[in-house]
Amino acid sequence: MPEQIAIIGAGASGMVAAIIATRRGASVRIYEKNSKIGKKILATGNGRCNITNKNITTSNYHGTHATFVNPAINRFNTTACTEFFRELGIEIFEGNNGRLYPKSHQSSSVVELLRYECQRLGVTFIFPCEVTQIQAGHDRFIISHQDGKDKASKVLIATGGLAMPTLGSCDSGYKFAQAFGHSIIEPYASLVQLETKEDLASINGVKIEGMIEILIDGQSATSKNDDILFANYGISGSAILDVSRHASWALEHHKKVKAKIDLVPEYSKEQLKNVLQKRKKYSNHKSVDLWLDGFINSKIARFIARDFSVKNADNLNTKDIISLVYAFKNLQLTITGTRGFKSAEVTAGGINTDEVQSQSMESKLQKGLFFAGEVLDIDGDCGGFNLHWAWASGYCAGQNII
Repeated sequence: MPEQIAIIGAGASGMVAAIIATRRGASVRIYEKNSKIGKKILATGNGRCNITNKNITTSNYHGTHATFVNPAINRFNTTACTEFFRELGIEIFEGNNGRLYPKSHQSSSVVELLRYECQRLGVTFIFPCEVTQIQAGHDRFIISHQDGKDKASKVLIATGGLAMPTLGSCDSGYKFAQAFGHSIIEPYASLVQLETKEDLASINGVKIEGMIEILIDGQSATSKNDDILFANYGISGSAILDVSRHASWALEHHKKVKAKIDLVPEYSKEQLKNVLQKRKKYSNHKSVDLWLDGFINSKIARFIARDFSVKNADNLNTKDIISLVYAFKNLQLTITGTRGFKSAEVTAGGINTDEVQSQSMESKLQKGLFFAGEVLDIDGDCGGFNLHWAWASGYCAGQNII
């Protein structure tokens, strides 16, 4: 008789684990609290599903022990990942910065083909069905849910984290783990927009490629060169999402957080000074903001010039040019908060990986209990790294659960 496996959560890691375990002879049931499976997959990559990245390394992951990811991402690397999805019928194409997407440009293609493969192999989906308790018996787990109780020889918790509660995210996975003695690294929002003290309404909607540096209590914590999007509430964009975990953690610990933005990282200070000095010959009685227009976004030009003492570009001297260089290279903003789990793409923190075997994803505290995906204290950079962790950890769990 095949081994009975229960998977809690029909997301990325849960479905991949189900496919691998079933291919190895298991009988698998997936319990999903939502009325649809793969809801968070559908939202990834702005609906295009950023499946993975061609440049997967340990440095793209974070957590108390980020090297926990090594066995899984080495076993299920980018090549193995793309081959897995090609076998399901999903062709892959490369976007910017190594991001890999389905050629259909649709997240729904990924969900539908994962679902089809699960059902073709005989995986049973039970949804909507909220699991309320998991207990360990003599040689079985008892799965309690709204419709009764089931038994399983092994259990995989793949419930995700707290990000995007509108898609059904909750803390159930943490509670299940704690019931078996596991500790939880305090969760906080990551890959999330940052709120600022300064009023940025005048540059709302402006997107640039800039450099952002996060300062925590005056010390540099991290930096990133990528898209920066200004908004009424503060700042967003790929660069902001990638540095946000540091800001989010610091705010949770009541530290002072500032963002220093270089609006023109393609120029050194000296190069920028020379460019602005050369532009002086075309000042022709223009206001400073109009003189800057054509060099940088007009809204940014007005934002920089509004508090500048010199209003006519004809009157700019060398000291003024140096002040403008500083303004362009050192836009400082006070970070007052994040947009929270409601807007975050991923959860930082989670089940303590010290208590989980990295080779198998099995609990060190309870035999037969496994974990995969965002529920663990692992989070990745923006660009397909979080979905890759979900696939890779699910693959690893699926291999070892039977």
